[in-house]
Amino acid sequence: MSLVSMQRVGEAVLPRRSVQDGHSLQPGDPALHAVTDFTREYPVTVDAERQIDDALNDMIRLGVRALLVATDQRLVGLITSYDIQGEKPMQFLQSSNYNRHQDIRVADIMTPWDQLLAVDWASIQSASAGDLLRVFEESGLSHLLVIEVDQKRTTATVRALASRARLMRQLEGLRLAG
Repeated sequence: MSLVSMQRVGEAVLPRRSVQDGHSLQPGDPALHAVTDFTREYPVTVDAERQIDDALNDMIRLGVRALLVATDQRLVGLITSYDIQGEKPMQFLQSSNYNRHQDIRVADIMTPWDQLLAVDWASIQSASAGDLLRVFEESGLSHLLVIEVDQKRTTATVRALASRARLMRQLEGLRLAG
């Protein structure tokens, strides 16, 4: 008798991330513990043409607050739940020919790739969680891309994504436990 049983599967979804999203951190702990490293976790992406309400539903289902935006397998931007639930959709409707919220696509309100700020992977490796928090506080951003550049400085790879909300939860978890 086999220990492994086979079965047909209908529709399936990816597991939802835990609310804790990592362990508690001290400000002096390595910043690496506060980022989503794409060599260990697959990045969550959305097509630029997807409607924003569908993208938000994807975020909720997957337990994330940001999606990398792709077109034809190329990264073109970043969209956050704050973008979708904030003022951007209404501002877009007022300045466009669209009349309905459900017609707005991710590409219409995302932050384009060339406007995103990033930190270098090497600097994250030597930074503390407190250092990363200061970067978020000084920039006012909710997410930061972490880029790894090859030694020839010809190719940049999106190595990780840092989330201010995740970092705050990890640091707050320590305060609540203490």
